[in-house]
Amino acid sequence: MGKIPFDAASVDSIVAYAENLIGYSLADLFPSHEERANSRNRGDLGGMVQKLFFGLSPDSRSEADFAMAGLELKTTGVRWGTTGQFVAKERLVLMMIDYEKIVHEEWESSSFLQKCRLILLLAYLYDTEKSIFDRKFVLRPMLLDLLSEEFAALREDWETIRDTVRLGNAHQLSEGDTFVLGACRKGSGGPSEKLRTQPFSQIGASSRAFSFRQSYLNRIIQTFGVEDAPLRVTEDPRNVPHRAFEEYLDKPVYDIGQHFSMEKPGPNFKGFHRKVAEKMLQAGGYSISALNSLGVEMKTIRLNTSGNPREAMSFPGFKFMEIVEQEWEESKFFEKLETKFLLIVFAQEQGGLEKLHKVAYWNMPHNDRVEAERVWQDTKRRVAIDATNLPKSAESTVAHVRPKGRDGNDKIITPQGTLHLRQCFWLNRSYLRNVVQSV
Repeated sequence: MGKIPFDAASVDSIVAYAENLIGYSLADLFPSHEERANSRNRGDLGGMVQKLFFGLSPDSRSEADFAMAGLELKTTGVRWGTTGQFVAKERLVLMMIDYEKIVHEEWESSSFLQKCRLILLLAYLYDTEKSIFDRKFVLRPMLLDLLSEEFAALREDWETIRDTVRLGNAHQLSEGDTFVLGACRKGSGGPSEKLRTQPFSQIGASSRAFSFRQSYLNRIIQTFGVEDAPLRVTEDPRNVPHRAFEEYLDKPVYDIGQHFSMEKPGPNFKGFHRKVAEKMLQAGGYSISALNSLGVEMKTIRLNTSGNPREAMSFPGFKFMEIVEQEWEESKFFEKLETKFLLIVFAQEQGGLEKLHKVAYWNMPHNDRVEAERVWQDTKRRVAIDATNLPKSAESTVAHVRPKGRDGNDKIITPQGTLHLRQCFWLNRSYLRNVVQSV
């Protein structure tokens, strides 16, 4: 290739040159290039940007894309959110996890930092009607220094992933194990996926990659260059249960509500406990959106006087016609079970007084995820035969399926051509009792 129009050893020069891409697509800048002919191209946009716009040959080496500058190039799709801000289309995959290599590494000299310490992040407007070659780049180039103070939480997450592999448990990795740096699935999924070998275990492990979750990437996109962002990344999310809730433990829910000038609208109002939890969270300097940006979902659990949850825990519903065509790793249920949850537990004492009982992080253990997958696979099989006969709570120690619709008229089409109540997956009450006791 010819002389490149920037200093390939200078981060500032590369970032400055990247400004020239904003507002344009590769099709705008290279209208006669052969990639333009493929209107539905789904290839590697980052690789094409590196090759065409920056004039460098993409490669698969372990070092950063701009090796002399130690700068890694990443592209990510964004779309307009409901609040009028750009939001990420999906998580940002950083690099594959090498199980054989990571067990011998330390954070400061890790292959992860060798490749990804400095990231040049370019955002393009995602449009299903356009090929990636025709999608325009938006937002200013974002330069992320993963060793800077605002990314301090990355180290502990990286070490958590490494230590899991060191224990011979790469097959048990979950995105719910960590807060900022995830270990996302990258294999083909399904029974045909070839598992990878791992050190210290004979059990095959699915391919996984380091990644920023979609919610965390949203935070990066929306607060990049903004002073005094609502939640600094340096505030370790591991402190939330202590900082936000400790002073309210063992206090009656009514008294906590009074403290925040809250009254329960009526005895059957179901959202009161969650609103109280949100108030405690906010008083501790956090917010639901800030937790979500770190891949954490808050769930409230209410126990009766016997210590049993009042109800099962629901997850997003599914469509009958979709589940029969899905693989487990593509399902919303799988995605949710890879989440870290902040459990806010209220317990009722004899006499009816209800108190804040316990607050803790939890993510589903590997063996329970395996059982949840079995329930999902059985549901998929049964939906194809008879969508009215789905797994009940007595058939599993972990999960079951039952309706969750707006009302009795909230029905959707089945593979049998009939209309049936919308369904979703639930964690069993008995399973939740064990969860509460374990955290």
